[in-house]
Amino acid sequence: MNASFCPGTDSLAEQLNPTQFTQAMALIERAERIALLAHEHPDGDCLGAALGFAHILRQLGKTCVPACADPAPRSFSFLPGVETLQTTLGDEHFDLVIALDAGELSRYGALYEQHQAFLDQATILNIDHHISSNGCGQVNIIEPLAASTTELIVLFQQQGGLPLSKDAAVCLLTGLITDTGSFQYPSTSPRTMMVGAALIEAGASADVIVKPIFRTHPLAQMRFTAAAINNAQTALDGRLIWSFATDETLQATGATNDMDTNASGMLRDIEGVQVAAFFKNYGNPAETRISLRSNEPYNVAAICMRLGGGGHPRAAGATIQQPMSKAIPLVLAEIEREMRTTDQQLAMQAGE
Repeated sequence: MNASFCPGTDSLAEQLNPTQFTQAMALIERAERIALLAHEHPDGDCLGAALGFAHILRQLGKTCVPACADPAPRSFSFLPGVETLQTTLGDEHFDLVIALDAGELSRYGALYEQHQAFLDQATILNIDHHISSNGCGQVNIIEPLAASTTELIVLFQQQGGLPLSKDAAVCLLTGLITDTGSFQYPSTSPRTMMVGAALIEAGASADVIVKPIFRTHPLAQMRFTAAAINNAQTALDGRLIWSFATDETLQATGATNDMDTNASGMLRDIEGVQVAAFFKNYGNPAETRISLRSNEPYNVAAICMRLGGGGHPRAAGATIQQPMSKAIPLVLAEIEREMRTTDQQLAMQAGE
């Protein structure tokens, strides 16, 4: 862990490892043109981090290009500056690359594939909060105790006394809200709430963020959700649930493939469920993407890391180069093994 949460301090400006911070600021100060990478299949945290940090750095006189392999989902169209998000790095003329919300270059998908030679030799600052992150930069600020990567961006801004505009605050609060489920998840700490307060004080409004993401949905998305529920199956007395979607699901419901973002979370919230899995297969029948969600004490990050992915103990994912018919039994076997092992460990601890 390269940074540490200091619960005994009331200052957001004293949270990041000072050596890591100094090294990161040195990279930024020397750079004139900066690319900010959001990982493929973007969520609110990576988009909020890339766009929010770009707003901050532009106020320092930097030329910033936020980029992502995939366009931002429609539900994030309210983000200030989302229209500047590119799906390519163009002529690759950058002094610094800031890789956000993922610690492996492969997580940036087609963006990495298109610009691999450049990115493999580029100067990279990596900022991430995933426990499975290895770090892909010359400087890596990785703190799994942070609720979101945007939380780390705010700590960076506070530690450096950098400007924080309303537009930057809206983007950063978006990442904080989406990765904490509106401050409901166990990752929400006192520091997380302090960061949220700082962003609201800077002009961000939670309602502007929550309404389009959590409360307003197209009819096609609700039909997709209904199809996911209809496809659901359970095991282990209902403690494990899974469902799936394919191109046929999208066609039948009129949904687009960015409307499945909370499918696994929705399944996890069903009464009695402790681990939920959602399998999706769009466009490429030989590739299956999985999204796992869990309640304590089950660690889905451990499962996904064994499958070549990663994430958080309660939310993780992976991509498997197998058709869905083979991927589902493979993943379910891993989940059941993890759950039974955890159950046995808890039983042994209770008997001590």
